[in-house]
Amino acid sequence: MIRGSIKPATYSTRAMAAPASLDGGFRCINKLKGHDKVISSLKFSPDGKYLASASGDGTIRLWNPFEGKNLIKILDGAHTSGINDISWNDQSRLLCSAGDDNNIVVWDIQKGVPARTLVGHSKHVFCVKFSRNPSNKIVSGDYDCEIRIWSSTSGETLKRIPAHKKPITAVDFSPDGKYIVSSSFDGLCRIWDAETGSLLKTIGKNDNPPVACVRFVPNGRFIVTSTLNSEVSLWDFKQHSCKRMFTGHKNTSYCTTVLIWRQKEEAMIVCGSEDGCVYVWNLKQSLIGKLEHSGKTDVVLAVDVHPAGYLAAGSLKDPAIKIWKKSKKP
Repeated sequence: MIRGSIKPATYSTRAMAAPASLDGGFRCINKLKGHDKVISSLKFSPDGKYLASASGDGTIRLWNPFEGKNLIKILDGAHTSGINDISWNDQSRLLCSAGDDNNIVVWDIQKGVPARTLVGHSKHVFCVKFSRNPSNKIVSGDYDCEIRIWSSTSGETLKRIPAHKKPITAVDFSPDGKYIVSSSFDGLCRIWDAETGSLLKTIGKNDNPPVACVRFVPNGRFIVTSTLNSEVSLWDFKQHSCKRMFTGHKNTSYCTTVLIWRQKEEAMIVCGSEDGCVYVWNLKQSLIGKLEHSGKTDVVLAVDVHPAGYLAAGSLKDPAIKIWKKSKKP
């Protein structure tokens, strides 16, 4: 089970039709080739130097996506099956990966070898995240509906949380490290105390469409979610209120990545789609970019953004990674 390949019941959508393409001031500058299976996760390093890509081929590749020789290093041999998710620590020295072999591997990037393996999940680990400021914890979610909080230094399990009634699709730490958010195919997002593991708030209802992805926004006040009725929503989680909704893309079956991107004076929502495109909206809910990654039957599962204006995307069927540069306001 590679990230994104779980296909629950299809839900109806109220999405408006989007244009065939819309460059939004983005220009494709590179195409990185090397993986031979689905691109499941993409993450720029916090220091901005590298792009890490994870794949169903069981490897992680480190790239310099901007210039020169693009491929820097291949991390291989620690997972016995496909990799679903990856996350950097604050110092860009460690990278953790979550796999279908039920394990989490913490990699020493300089040496290119595993520093430790976190063992304890009973089923596929679907999502993983390093804490921030400092990166002393790791949170993970699995197909058995459990969240685990780990010590990133010792590898010890600090907390086991029976978090949801269906598989967990995403986890994230708040920027201050105080909270964890999780999303699930049960239609719920939940906010947890990162220290005690206590449930603080539940967002959504049991009859909601499955939640494919959730992220904290950089200021920590809101979360952004994508659901399998082709909707992206911006929530004030403390007030339990939806502030914005974004439509036009297609997302009814797969766990496509969603995130918020602050680029100079503007903030944007970025989401992969099941029509081979990446969608970009401004906070006024206007679609400002529809970037063609691959064919209309492909699914863009992985996206990430760089503060210097770069956007990376990878998909289910095309193992190449495309890099765009935002050159001007749309």
